[in-house]
Amino acid sequence: MVSSSNFENVRGIYTILAQDSNWPNPSNIFVIPDESGFSLIDVGCGGISGIEHLLDGLRYWGFKVQHLHTVVLSHSHPDHMGAMWWILEKTAPKVFIHHLEVETALDPANLTQTFDIPLAKRQWAASERSDSIQGFDLLKFFEDTGCSMSAAGQIEEIHEGDILGLGDFVFEVLHTPGHSPGHISLFEKNRSILLCGDILGKGPAWYTPSSGGVIAYLESLAKLEALDAAIVLPAHSQILENAFSAIQKIRKKLLERESVLRDMLNDGTSRFIELTEALFPNPRLHFFPGCGVTESHLIKLEKEGTIKRVGQRIVPVLT
Repeated sequence: MVSSSNFENVRGIYTILAQDSNWPNPSNIFVIPDESGFSLIDVGCGGISGIEHLLDGLRYWGFKVQHLHTVVLSHSHPDHMGAMWWILEKTAPKVFIHHLEVETALDPANLTQTFDIPLAKRQWAASERSDSIQGFDLLKFFEDTGCSMSAAGQIEEIHEGDILGLGDFVFEVLHTPGHSPGHISLFEKNRSILLCGDILGKGPAWYTPSSGGVIAYLESLAKLEALDAAIVLPAHSQILENAFSAIQKIRKKLLERESVLRDMLNDGTSRFIELTEALFPNPRLHFFPGCGVTESHLIKLEKEGTIKRVGQRIVPVLT
């Protein structure tokens, strides 16, 4: 059922907000009209419910997909670009994505690497858990959960600092990795509007070493904080009107996870899987994203010289 609460005109940006911000629901979608038609920022999931989410929003705002001429993708994850297959059957828009996302946008099988699934499988095997996870197929997982992935077709690369003119808006491209290697945010300085993708929302997006990890995530937060945006349009959750508070909330959660790991290591816990269980009480999250998140924090602590690895054990460095 479509609710008017899912749609809001934010200073000329038409929102199509998902009813639930949790996986496997699609991302929020943003529509920017102009004299030639309209542009989309992200397009949502490729499953039936994702296509309905996009269609319902276009109908609400009075747009036809055939008039779509430009798509800007915040990153190449299925809840943001899975619906590209459906769009490409109807029309042929220009598709922009950060250059570090091109390989996964053209061949989604590469997401196995940026999601660090091989890392998770190695840690799972080292923990002597059930070997049933060794057959895990990421793309099948997307499909089975109702948010299938799609390749993007032809792509135009964008980079940090590029300027995108969409309708009456002039967006600066900001490279904000951590959740994905080429994740971008878009900032419209004249209207002080920030489209932050997955970086801000109800809680932190997951992060893995191959996507930049917690180090890049914290750097991305600092970059967004310096903008002092008046309005934040996240890819998941409702519109945020206090950018500083939203950024502080995510930063606090990231550092709380690090504190949990430090305390456990200082108390003598040294096994990777036990650290992961402490960060994620829900067993369904241990394999993914748990393993990638834990490894991201351990890489940071190791670079800072506060831990070291001794075989399969992680131990604090005494000072």
